[in-house]
Amino acid sequence: MSAGMQERGIYMINRTSWKIIELVLRRYPESKIEYEQYIVDIMASSSPHPLTIFQKENNGEYSKPQSVTEAKALKMTSKRAERLKKEIEAVELVYNSLKPEEQKIMKARFWSDRCRNLPYTSIDKVAYSERQMRRIVKKIILQVGIYLGEI
Repeated sequence: MSAGMQERGIYMINRTSWKIIELVLRRYPESKIEYEQYIVDIMASSSPHPLTIFQKENNGEYSKPQSVTEAKALKMTSKRAERLKKEIEAVELVYNSLKPEEQKIMKARFWSDRCRNLPYTSIDKVAYSERQMRRIVKKIILQVGIYLGEI
């Protein structure tokens, strides 16, 4: 069974998937900083580390990158960097597609406290009821989850 099921036109999101996506949203500010610093570090490095970057050739043997640019390109395709980039893209894509009032909810809910989500009743200065905010957050979770392949 998939992470999300459609029941009578309403998308049901698996609890585990929901938690994973919430964590991606909550970690977004730190992930963006980490990814940008990672790219800056790679671009600032002048030579590849001799033992960490090898390329697999067609015959199954490994060879060192031929240039500094090639080494940097290989480093930029690390699994961690790819995952961070995809998470950042998902959050930014969804955030930029929201109305300004919905963006306020997303900021307050996920980014005002690093350790937990801000309760709906504590979100001030928005023109939505708690029920409407829950629907908006569900829409955000659903869209980010679909982009990431969690749903």
